[in-house]
Amino acid sequence: MQTAIVIVSYNGQKWLEKCLKSCQTYAPQVPVYVIDNASTDNSAVIVAGFPEIKLFKQEINLGFAGGNNFGIKTAINDGAEAVFLLNQDTEITAGCLDLLVEYLKNNPVVGGVQPAILLPDGRVNSIGNSFHYLGFAESGGNGLTMEEAKLKVLWLKNNTEPPYLSGAAVLLRTKALQQVGFFNQELFMYHEDLELSLRLRIAGWRLAVLPVARVVHYYESARSRCKYYYMERNRLIVWNEIFSWRTLLLLGPFFIISEIMLLIISIFKGWFLEKFKSYGYFMKPRSWSMIFQFKRQIKSLGNKRNVDLLAYAADKIVYQAEETGFLTKYLFNPLSAFVWRWLKPLFRW
Repeated sequence: MQTAIVIVSYNGQKWLEKCLKSCQTYAPQVPVYVIDNASTDNSAVIVAGFPEIKLFKQEINLGFAGGNNFGIKTAINDGAEAVFLLNQDTEITAGCLDLLVEYLKNNPVVGGVQPAILLPDGRVNSIGNSFHYLGFAESGGNGLTMEEAKLKVLWLKNNTEPPYLSGAAVLLRTKALQQVGFFNQELFMYHEDLELSLRLRIAGWRLAVLPVARVVHYYESARSRCKYYYMERNRLIVWNEIFSWRTLLLLGPFFIISEIMLLIISIFKGWFLEKFKSYGYFMKPRSWSMIFQFKRQIKSLGNKRNVDLLAYAADKIVYQAEETGFLTKYLFNPLSAFVWRWLKPLFRW
């Protein structure tokens, strides 16, 4: 199976050399495409030090979605049957890509497979990702040891599909991508991997995680407050795209309650302006025109019922430890679990 590695870089000089060396060491025959999103540091200089690696410098920042789309299209044009998306702040380990490729070859119904993404100390960063029924996205198993993850993470414990795949390190079948489309560039960054995973599932593709294949992620929580704008905006974009109006209407009352809680949390956490700004996106006719367009495109992919997609949804926010506080743990989560216990059986479509 002809495979390519796609890495989007943005001011990544701190990590890139380590990432590229790991690709050379553990996947020496696999072409590597680095898409530099108009970095203002020495990222491009570092990549230029690896002459066998293909560097594509962009004049503007295309975001995670746009940068990866450029790399995926380029790899497909060069004949790639699978693309391994890799964050700039990661390292692959011995046998990782070989295991993933072999899994994809042996499972033709799988559209994407994710390795275990581990923190440098060996704890889990993502073992497949989790989403809440209101669209909140989490790195599944984050902070757990591998042994704890096997006991506590439902899809590992029950040997079922992960809710969605992390874009930090994932092998995607290009045939599946050509069917469902690439990342939604309107999202720019955050939730684009969730949205793509849901589209793959709607089109009938399976998702998988392979814990024996491992990637090390030198994860640092984003310091910029703009991440809250994209996370909150994109959460609502994706849910309006993916789910029917009946589903959104049924979830509506608790959406309103959760938004009130989020506004309170954002005041205490210092990102109220970003949260408030995210609502502004939905005040523009162009925004709803885009959402309706995406909704029509997604509907054409298949007849997967909303209830089948929501079967993978969590009833609590568990894994984002740095974001959870008193209100989340002792108010939102108990109320959320109670509401979902009563709402979930009502879905019949």
